[in-house]
Amino acid sequence: MESTFSSPAEAALQREAGAGGLRTPLGDLDRVYELERVVGFVRDLGCQRVALQFPDQLLGDAGAVAARLEEATGSKVFILGDTAYGSCCVDVLGAEQAGAQALVHFGPACLSPPARPLPIAFVLGQRSVALELCAKAFEAQNPDPTAPVVLLSEPACAHALDLSRLLLGWAPGRPFSSCCPDTGRTQDEGARAWRLRARRHYLVERARDARVVGLLAGTLGVARHREALAHLRNLTQAAGKRSYVLALGRPTPAKLANFPEVDVFVLLACPLGALATQPSGSFFRPVLAPCELEAACNPAWPPSGLAPHLTHYADLLPGSPFHVPLPPPDSELWDTPDVSLITGDLRPPPAWKPSTDPGCSALTPRPQLELAESSPAGECGKSPLPSEFFPHVQATQPQSPSSAASFLSSRSWQGLQPCLGQTPVTAAVSGRRGIAIAYEDEGSS
Repeated sequence: MESTFSSPAEAALQREAGAGGLRTPLGDLDRVYELERVVGFVRDLGCQRVALQFPDQLLGDAGAVAARLEEATGSKVFILGDTAYGSCCVDVLGAEQAGAQALVHFGPACLSPPARPLPIAFVLGQRSVALELCAKAFEAQNPDPTAPVVLLSEPACAHALDLSRLLLGWAPGRPFSSCCPDTGRTQDEGARAWRLRARRHYLVERARDARVVGLLAGTLGVARHREALAHLRNLTQAAGKRSYVLALGRPTPAKLANFPEVDVFVLLACPLGALATQPSGSFFRPVLAPCELEAACNPAWPPSGLAPHLTHYADLLPGSPFHVPLPPPDSELWDTPDVSLITGDLRPPPAWKPSTDPGCSALTPRPQLELAESSPAGECGKSPLPSEFFPHVQATQPQSPSSAASFLSSRSWQGLQPCLGQTPVTAAVSGRRGIAIAYEDEGSS
C-alpha cells in the first residue's frame, strides 16, 4: 500500500478519476497515514473543523482515516470529494468551502505554497526501502569512494535517509542512474535525460516560431499565479506574439483541440505538473513550461547550456535570484538576427511598442455570452463567441489586427449556442424509429 504514495509526475495530467485503490488493513492505518502525528497537529491548533485531501488511489481508506481522527480529536472531519488541478496541489479552495480551519494532505505533494494562508500538514507516506540491496547497487554503480555523488530521493523514502546528507541538484552531462528502493535494481538514465533535454530545446524553437500562445491557467491554489500570468502575457507581447489566457481545468487533447489557431500552449502549474512530459502525438499542439517560454521570448535569457531549467513559475518573477528582466524596447538584443532551426526561415525581429490603451488589449465578458475583441482599425468591436469552450478567456493584442475571434467566425462549426429566449417552446413529439441505415418511415429500398 505504501507504494501508492509515490506516483510518477506524468500521472498529474493523465490520471483518470475512478474507484479507490486497495484498502489498507486496519492495523496498518496508524503507521501508513501517521495518524499519531496528525492527531497532534489538530490538537495543537485546536481546530474544530479539519479537511482531509486524498489522491484518487487512496480514497478507499478515506472513511476509515476520517473516523479514526474524529474519534481521537473530537473535531469534525471533512473528506474533499474531488481533487484540485492535480492531487499533488493543496486544495485550499475546497477546504475553505467546507469552513475547515486546517487541512491534512495525504500522498505525493509538490509542497508549493498555497495561494491563501491555511495550516497544512503533509503526510507523504513511508515507502519500504531495501537498504542493503540499495547499498550494494550503489557501490557497484560508483566504485570510486572518493568521487562526489549527488543523491536524489522521493519524499516517501526520506524516512530511510539521513536528511543531513541529502543533496538536491543535478549536473547535466554527468552520469545519472536510478535505483528502485524495493528491489535495489539500478538503471542508467543518461539516454532518457538526453532525450528530455533535446525535447525541451525543440519546444523552445516551437515557441519562437509561434505567433499565438495559449496560456493555460492550471492550478489556481498555488501562490502568485496571477502575477505569473501577467508576467507571461507581458513576455509574449514584448516578443510580438498574441496570447490567450484559458482557464480550462486539467488540459486534455479534446479541450485544446478546440483552439486550432493557437500554435503552442504554456501550462502554468506546480513544479510536478511542469515536469510532466506529454506523450508523443497526444496533443494537437505542444504544451510547454513557463521556463521554456521565457527562453523563447526573452532575448536577455542565458543561452542553452548556461540557463537553469526552472520548474516553478515563481522563479521567473521579480524578486527571485533567477529573474531576468526584459531588455528595453530600444535594446540591440531585440534586433539580433535569428533563424528558425525547424523551418530554416529568418525570424523577423519583434517591433515591441508598449500598449497605451488597456481597454483594447483584453477580451472582457459581456452580457449574452459575448466577448469584445480588437478590430483592424484599432477600435474595440464586438463578436459573439461560444461560451461552452471558453469558460474564461483573456487575450493580449500587441499589433496584429487579426484575432482568434475572426478565425473562429470563419470556421464551419463554431460550437454550441444556447440562444436563451430565442428558441420557441414546442410540445414533445415522437422521433424517428429504427436504425440509421433503415428508419421505419423510409420504407424498403
